[in-house]
Amino acid sequence: IVSMLGGSKFIHQLIVRAVLACMVLGAFRVYRSAVRKRFGVEVSTWLTLLTLSQFHFMFYSSRTLPNTMALVPVLLSLSFWLNSNPTMFIFTAASSILIFRGELAMFLGAVLLMELLVGKVTILRVVVVGLVSLCVWVPLTVAVDSFFWGRLLWPEAEVMYFNLVLNKSSDWGVQPFLWYFYSVLPRALGSSILLIPLAPILDRRTIILLFPCITFISLYSLLPHKELRFILYTFPVLNTAAAASAARFWINRSKSLFSRLFSLALLGHLVINLLASSSLLYISSLNYPGGQAIRLLHQLEAENTNTPLTVHLDNLACQTGVSRFTQEVPGWLYDKTEQLTIQELGKFSHLVLAGDKPKSFLETHKFMGQVDSFSGVKFNYTHFPPVIVETKPALYLLKKIKDES
Repeated sequence: IVSMLGGSKFIHQLIVRAVLACMVLGAFRVYRSAVRKRFGVEVSTWLTLLTLSQFHFMFYSSRTLPNTMALVPVLLSLSFWLNSNPTMFIFTAASSILIFRGELAMFLGAVLLMELLVGKVTILRVVVVGLVSLCVWVPLTVAVDSFFWGRLLWPEAEVMYFNLVLNKSSDWGVQPFLWYFYSVLPRALGSSILLIPLAPILDRRTIILLFPCITFISLYSLLPHKELRFILYTFPVLNTAAAASAARFWINRSKSLFSRLFSLALLGHLVINLLASSSLLYISSLNYPGGQAIRLLHQLEAENTNTPLTVHLDNLACQTGVSRFTQEVPGWLYDKTEQLTIQELGKFSHLVLAGDKPKSFLETHKFMGQVDSFSGVKFNYTHFPPVIVETKPALYLLKKIKDES
């Protein structure tokens, strides 16, 4: 319908992301309802407040990534778990594992292990429901993904083979073992992370929330390649534990002077989270030079939309905002082939390159523009605000000189 009305691919992207965000937030609403039934209204309310005050969960809720898509069945499966429905928990959890992210077997498997140990589910039920799930979800993902990829495949099986058997995930960068604990969780949860260690003391029920999260993050830390989105599924559960601590302090806020002061601190920590989220929102806008570069290219070549241009997009551009939604000109060839030689790159009419690569084309191409990206934060206490966000050149736009003649 949008295409028939003349809408651009960018409009398509906005619609797709809006639909995905609604699905994620809808699943979160179901999860919040399960939390309310299991832990009470106060915990549910604080879960909402903590989540809204933080940046990364809301930021990723509309991104077209398999991790975000997996959030929907993960949140639904956790809801079934909290509502003591083991059959639907296993069936829904299997969909997230078999279709979207195989590593979720560690996270949701830890939940299932707890249920087995306390006798809430039997091994027979696990086997039966597991086999039914295999018969439903594997053929579904193979049929759908094989159609779109144009060859027979099971995507998650290939991903797990690449990451675990070939152990090539490190090709995309490595991080220290404890990186998730000292870097990701503080950024994702903000000051709310201080409430988590208190949760098992103030409300012992939160142990069942913390065990699968800590188990999953610890096991996943064994893989050298790490990204924040890989543990995105744990944020709502960890926030639930933090919300239990906050709810306990809030309920007891009138019992003593200390309780009143702590309740004020709880409200203050939400403000701190919001300020941090605002800062991260601005910084994140500088982290997608690829999207800015392709938009700049379309603006600079607006008069040549009917000319069959050939555009090569560097790996960095493809990782930082370029997608099929941003390839708006039907007559242009957008190439994303990796590891091309200088001679092969020289055949394209336009290049979007990173690093020192543009130096190889000083004689054959002309400079069209550059896009900067976030490089770090600098503190200058003689300046207001004292925090300065620094940027550096990230991508360069080049145009072949002979195309102008």
